[in-house]
Parts: sequence; structure tokens; C-alpha cells
Amino acid sequence: MSRDKKLWLFLAGAIALSFLLYGNSLNGGFIYDDNFFADRSELKSSAHLLKIWTEPYLPQNPTAGLYRPLAVFSFALNFILFGESPVSFHLVNIILNGIVIFLVFLLVLKIFGDHMLAFIAALFFTFLPIHTESVAFIKSRDEILAALFAIWSWLLFVSAIENRNRLRWKKITGSALLFLLAVLSKELIIIVPVLFLAIFWIKQKPKFLVFLKAASGFLITGAFYLWLRFQVLGSYAFGGDKSYFAINPLGHVDFQTRIWTAFKIAFVYIGKTLLPINLSATYHYNHLTLVNYFFNSWQAVAGFIILTGLIFLFFYKKTRLTPLGIGALSFFIPYLVISKFIFKSGDILAERWMYFPSVGLSIMAAYFILLIYKRRRKLAIVIFGVVMVTYAAIIIPRNKIWLSDENLFRSMIKTAPNSIQGHSNLANWYMRNDKTAEAKSEAEIGFAIDKEYPPLLNTIGGIAFKDGNYDLAETAFLKAIELAPHIPTGYINAGRLYYLTGQYEKTKKMFDSALGAYARPKTEDVLIYAFALAKLKQYQASIDAVNKYFAGDFNDSQVKLVLAVDYFNIGNMSEARKYFDWDSGKSEVEKIQFLRNF
Repeated sequence: MSRDKKLWLFLAGAIALSFLLYGNSLNGGFIYDDNFFADRSELKSSAHLLKIWTEPYLPQNPTAGLYRPLAVFSFALNFILFGESPVSFHLVNIILNGIVIFLVFLLVLKIFGDHMLAFIAALFFTFLPIHTESVAFIKSRDEILAALFAIWSWLLFVSAIENRNRLRWKKITGSALLFLLAVLSKELIIIVPVLFLAIFWIKQKPKFLVFLKAASGFLITGAFYLWLRFQVLGSYAFGGDKSYFAINPLGHVDFQTRIWTAFKIAFVYIGKTLLPINLSATYHYNHLTLVNYFFNSWQAVAGFIILTGLIFLFFYKKTRLTPLGIGALSFFIPYLVISKFIFKSGDILAERWMYFPSVGLSIMAAYFILLIYKRRRKLAIVIFGVVMVTYAAIIIPRNKIWLSDENLFRSMIKTAPNSIQGHSNLANWYMRNDKTAEAKSEAEIGFAIDKEYPPLLNTIGGIAFKDGNYDLAETAFLKAIELAPHIPTGYINAGRLYYLTGQYEKTKKMFDSALGAYARPKTEDVLIYAFALAKLKQYQASIDAVNKYFAGDFNDSQVKLVLAVDYFNIGNMSEARKYFDWDSGKSEVEKIQFLRNF
């Protein structure tokens, strides 16, 4: 069999293995953060495909500082090509994961020239249970895409620098462009050129000018990406950490506590990658407790020892160029971005972030398996087989966590009962599904953990509103605004409350604060704002709001109604007739009276 046929066969096998492990996730729906794209109706239109590249990942919250247009573009293509069913989204994730497995095999083979090492490393990567969130959770496609293009970029770079004195410029360019696609999928991958270049430096010891030429493509595409990011995000492009305390308490503690906790986080990441015990979809406050004093936490001490050992393997001459040294570096450099040693923003810890860094750990694990294999073949096969079967037995049932919001939130509570996140999310889910008693119970548990978590306060306000307790609802919404003035949710909720209780001036004030933060606010919110302006007799302002946010798309009956009311009251009957149903059974007098009394 030719080499190309063998590679195609391996690719098919990698995708098949991905389906074997994650096929039961195909039944899952859009859940949790999937709403970042699933609730955006404009992504279902091909007319919006170009616009994606010039807007934040979260148009409703640009302060988050996220810009991942390629990930959003892939979601839009999913909608356009395959419709609104979540099945196709899960299908694409599984296939992409299979391609990444194949690329891991090619990468290890390219660097070390050892088929057995490459095969074992790829298999180890395939079966890691910590990847479940990355594959089974649709939103985490950004992790898969970033890893896919980063590894592909690395492969091209290794080919480009095989002759240290004669770089292959086409492949240097191709590698740089693939790196750009990786970072346009997720920004955390931006550090990978440092990894490529570090290994180039230690393996081939090029002259400085050659090294600089090899780096030039990454410098250009990296600078272009940062420029593009600034154009889209403005002042939010390069900083700002506004994560809630419950999401990431490290943003609210002293430097020493953050560093000690970062060592503990390293132990948790590496430990749960290799020994996947009690994997969880949440590590928020207070599931992963902070470390105020280094020697009070054996996990922090263990994390320090592990990281020190990895650094030693890279610098020690006898291991530097082996799979141990290269594997350690391949983990350590991309891990630094999520480690909390350098950057403290975002979630405190997320299993999906280990998708790319685990390539390095897979290389190291394969090396140890291969060492045993060379001495005790049967023992190595038994050990590796038991590990793979055990990992598979964890992955397949765990996929069910990501089938529905209820499954996910109950899982959060089960694996992290002291974390506010599961209780807050489940309370909100109960409220949206009109299970008020259950919502109250979960909200009370969450409130006992953290009384200043804005999402939970918004949920408590929603529950109170459904109960008719408007004073409590108002108090909760206003407290959420006080704690998170940069997040529009509290303003929207308070604005809806004020509108439904006839307080139109307060409604206007809340929506004035909220709508400016949204690139595309929800139809319902714009309508409430426009109707409130009409109630205040600010008819032209109401018309302007509708025109601004609906851009001439006036098919919705409620949009037409507010325009008819506005135009009638400013005396433009021709425009009012255009938007009001004058062919209904009401008399002319009744219709005019309706518009006048609105």
C-alpha cells in the first residue's frame, strides 16, 4: 500500500474513532453558551457572512474583548448549508476532532520520525476524557479549529525549516497564514509561534538572521491580527478584566494568592488530563478554592513540582531533544496563556482549554508507553489498552452531560455542589420553564454561596416578577446593575419591569443604557423601547429607534404597529396607513380611535 493511501486510511480511522467516542453527542441540542450564536438570527443569512469579520464574538457584550470571526463564520455556514438542527453542528465538531487527531499523528511523525511514537501519541490524544467538553459542547468548536490550524501551521513550519540554511518561503508563508486562521478561531492560541520557533532554535541552532527570517511571517500575520482586533474591539482589544468574582476570583485577590493558586490550577489541569477523576463543567466559586499560603495546599506544592520537572526536562541536555523535552515544551508554552501566571482574565479554569496543550502531554505519555513496550511488550499493550478502555468508558457516558441545559446544570451541581454556577444556572432554567418552586429553591442555595453574583440576581428578579413581587424584582435588577454596570442584562430586565408596570420614563432610561451596548438587540427589547417612547409621546424618537435597529426590515406585526402609532401621532397618515391593517373589520373611526388611544 502506498504512503498516501496509508495516510488516507489513517485519517478515515481517526474520524471513525472520533465518531465512536462522541457519536452519542449527536442527539444534543443547543445549550448554555451555544446561545452566543444559536440566538443570532442574522447568522442564518448568507448576506451576513462578510459582516462577521468586522464584529465582536459577542456583539451584545464587546467589553468581553473577544474576537473569533472564523469560529462564528463556521457556525453561520452550518446554519446556511445544513439548517437549524443542532445535529449538523455536533457532526462537524466530531469530524474536525478526527482531523485534529490525524494532524497530531503527522506532527509527531514529522518531528521525531517514529511511526510507533506518533501512533501512540495520536491515540492517547484521541482518548483523553478532558476533551469531552471541547467536542460534545458545540460552542467549543473554537478550541478545535484553533488547534487544527495551529498544528497544520506547525507541520508546514517544520517542513519549511528542514534545511536551516535554506528556508522554504512558500511554506513559511503558508504556515503564517494558517497561524492567522488559528488565532482568528480563538485568541488564546496566539502564543504558538513561540513554541515553533523555540523548538527550531534548540534543534537546529540556526544563525540569528535565519531565525529572524523564519519568524518574519508570524510577526507580520500576528501584527495584522492585533491591528484587526483593535479595529473591531477598540479599547477592549488588549485588556480589561471584568469577570464576576464567582467566575474568576483571581481577578479580585492579591498577587501572591493568584500565584499560589496558579500552581494548584496546574496540578488540577495536568492531574485531570492524565487521571480524569471528577471532571466538571464548572470550577467557579467556590469549587476550586484559593490558596492564600503556598504550603497550606499540597496541590499547589505538587503543581510547583510538576511544572519545575517539565522545565527541567526541556533544559536538561539528555532529554531536551527527546519526546520528553519537546513534549514538555509543547505543553508548557501554550499552557502559559491559560495558567493564570501571566493573564488573570476569563474563567478561573476550563477543561476545554486543555485541548491544544494536551498534545504535549500526549507525546510524553507515548514516550513512556514506548519505553515499556521495548522492554516488556505484553505489559505495555495491557497498560495502554486498559488506559484507553478506561478513558473511553468515561468519555461516552459524559457526552450526555452536553445533551441539554438541564443535564449540564445538574452535572455542575453534582460535581461541584459548592459552586454557585450550577445552582444559578439551574434556577434560571427552572424559571424559564415555569417551575417557580424549584427555581426558588436553587436560587436560595446559590444566594447562600454568593449574594453578589449578577446573573443569579437577575434570575431572582425574574422569579420575583413572575410572583408579582415587583419591589423585590426591582431591587434584584438594580443590584445586578450596580455590580455589573457594563453588562446590559440588568438594564434590559429592569426596563421590561418598568414598562409592564407603566413606568415609561424609567423604561426609557434603562433601555438608553442597555441598547447602546448591543450591536443587534433583540426585537422584543427594541419594541418595548419604541413603545415606551410612543407612550411618552416621543414619536419621532420611536421611529428613529425602529429604523436604527431594524434597518428597514418591518415585517414583524408589532414593529408595524408601533410605526403606525408614531406616524399617526405626528400627522403622517400616508405612512400610518402603510403600516396599519386598514382592511380589518373595524370601522375607520374605530381604527383612528385605537391609534389615538394607544
